[in-house]
Amino acid sequence: MAASVQLRPYRPADEAAVIALWQACGLVRPWNDPQRDIARKLGVQADGFVVALDGESIVGSVMAGYDGHRGWVNYLAVQPGQRHAGLGRRLMAAAETFVAGLGAPKMNLQLREDNESAALFYERIGYTRDAALSYGRRLVEDGARPSAAPGGGSLVLASRNTKKLKEMQALFAPLGVALRLVSEFSDIEPDETGASFVENALIKARHAAQVSGLPALADDSGLEVAALRGAPGVHSARYAGFEAASFASKTRMAAERPAMDGRAGGESPRRGFAMDGMSQAEKDRLNNDKLLAALAGVPAARRGARFVSVLALLRHADDPVPLLAQGFWNGRILEAPRGGNGFGYDPLFWVADHDCSSAELAPDVKNRISHRARASAELLRQWRTAGLS
Repeated sequence: MAASVQLRPYRPADEAAVIALWQACGLVRPWNDPQRDIARKLGVQADGFVVALDGESIVGSVMAGYDGHRGWVNYLAVQPGQRHAGLGRRLMAAAETFVAGLGAPKMNLQLREDNESAALFYERIGYTRDAALSYGRRLVEDGARPSAAPGGGSLVLASRNTKKLKEMQALFAPLGVALRLVSEFSDIEPDETGASFVENALIKARHAAQVSGLPALADDSGLEVAALRGAPGVHSARYAGFEAASFASKTRMAAERPAMDGRAGGESPRRGFAMDGMSQAEKDRLNNDKLLAALAGVPAARRGARFVSVLALLRHADDPVPLLAQGFWNGRILEAPRGGNGFGYDPLFWVADHDCSSAELAPDVKNRISHRARASAELLRQWRTAGLS
């Protein structure tokens, strides 16, 4: 673990970064409002709330307390890129020291039954499973803050990408909005037939609102490379297109094409449908490979690029006045991928101000400077101006 990682007590200014960390670690649930959990902890044994910093980035957290009978620990989180380097042990040691100082004879914790990796971690540091059942009864209903979203506390995000969900949830954390993937409501993807990011964002947002009955947020984003005359552009998500399929996949899809071409209403097949059925990681790899091939031999000085994000927010499927915001992020394309964070073209996108790729940025840093961060800030400004919160 880098020597620069330091532990210190939580500070109020840490809230957004800590919530983003919890979301990246899968600790946030719709029935628990993280902002309220933080506020409650600051009111009771606040010194038991500790964060870990690597430079300016928050990469770990833990909440510990003593109820007079046992010590308890919650929200132990370590940024995925910082795991397996001893930081989790350091945070737990700090929690144990805190509750022991209050007189606690034992530390207890609870895990979800399917969280096997966490169970193995705790067993490695000396915790054993108690022969006990855990019961609970909610005394205060949390959930999303009811005033945060038009028509309620939830928005459907027009995406099936869990990494994008985490990123967007962090960006909208200040309003307490609970984002839900459109895949909860439908397996059908709309045809993104627009010639611009704005058109495609509206297509996706209207579809998400229709299938969910909820207000909808859509992000249509992509990468524009100057040397490729703006490509991949609106085709960024399916840039590899038909080239991405294996020969077997192409043969299967060719056999299915007549049925697809003959769908009711004369609907045409979706562009790049040869990538259907692939995992997001596989799509990303193929898109990145095609981009590198297209830029083979192009010198660094001519590899300038920018990320573009257009956000569309609809109160309902027929909303005649959707909110629209856009953001840009300038950089250049590397000759090989770097970093394990992010998704899409992040491993190839060089961020000169931070001397690293987008995929090497800590999530809370990326969420301050990215194209989506800039578009989100503008959308939130419009949201408040429109009186939606």
